[in-house]
Order: sequence, then structure tokens, then C-alpha cells
Amino acid sequence: MRFDLFPMFIASSAGIGLGVFIGVFIGLLMRVKAGKREGLIMNSVAATSFLASVAALVLSALIKLVSYSG
Repeated sequence: MRFDLFPMFIASSAGIGLGVFIGVFIGLLMRVKAGKREGLIMNSVAATSFLASVAALVLSALIKLVSYSG
């Protein structure tokens, strides 16, 4: 594992983070409009979506780092 490549893997995973943010945001908005607000972080759709997208971004970058064979 080469940790000096981690910023490159983070940058290449940006699309995954953005896609997860948009998908979770839309899904949680529909859930909140139905009246189900439990399970949200700080009772906020945006904060929950952001944390989910950061988790997906970091997890994707770590998978790329572990599987890198260069």
C-alpha cells in the first residue's frame, strides 16, 4: 500500500461521493415528507447525506488503495 497515492484515490472517487450524496438526499427528502424524521443526524437531511457521502468517498478510496498493484 502506498499512502502517498491516497489523495489521488480520493480525487478519483469524487463522483462516487457526489452520487451517494444526491441519492441519499433525494431519498431522505421523500422520507421526511412522509413524516419519518427518526434516524437523521442532527435532525438534518443535508447533514445525514453529507456524512453518508463522505463515508462512501473514503471507503471507495480505501478499496482503491488496498487493491492498487502499481
